[in-house]
Amino acid sequence: MSDDTEPYSLDAQPETTEGGGEPSDDEEARGVPIPDEHVGAFVAEAFEDAERSTTWAEVVDAMVAPAARDEWAELSAVEQAVEVLRQAAEYDRRATDELERIPTNRAEPTPEIRSSFEEAKRLRRNADAFRDGVATGYAEGRIDDEELVAAVERSEFDTTQIARREDALESVTAVYDFDYRPYGGTLFDEDQAADEEGGGPDPSIPETF
Repeated sequence: MSDDTEPYSLDAQPETTEGGGEPSDDEEARGVPIPDEHVGAFVAEAFEDAERSTTWAEVVDAMVAPAARDEWAELSAVEQAVEVLRQAAEYDRRATDELERIPTNRAEPTPEIRSSFEEAKRLRRNADAFRDGVATGYAEGRIDDEELVAAVERSEFDTTQIARREDALESVTAVYDFDYRPYGGTLFDEDQAADEEGGGPDPSIPETF
């Protein structure tokens, strides 16, 4: 994989008790057990972006160079999903770095600040799209429950980076009142309304495999 890559994302909702109140400390510590047979579906749903519809083929077309397609085809379903999830995580990291470098002590955004913000949005968009494509691959039967869970574990997927990315995005937009599409995955806040930013992978994503 090269260093030049782009992203899509995920959302975790707080648990509630049966009575609708907040969970107790003990409940939060235990979490909610998910039967083994439903783990894959739970993960896939978390990867879905309600505002997008990314196919597995679109992700492969964006990520895998034509000359590498035979090599790609030789990978197992797990290995392919790992590559896509790692690429998405790299997009998250780069988007976060771009946002965190933007100064938030200016009265008005400079052209450089606007350019950095647009680049961060592009990276963020592609990260989320790649994970959305993995969810579609699962729905299409390209990867089964055990394979999806194995791919998530092997890719060392962590929502912390996505949360950090969104925090950095909110900090910048709060200062400069930039327009942006709120996160559309189910690992964070589902109640945010999307703006007019388009879905699907950015057409300028370089092939990275």
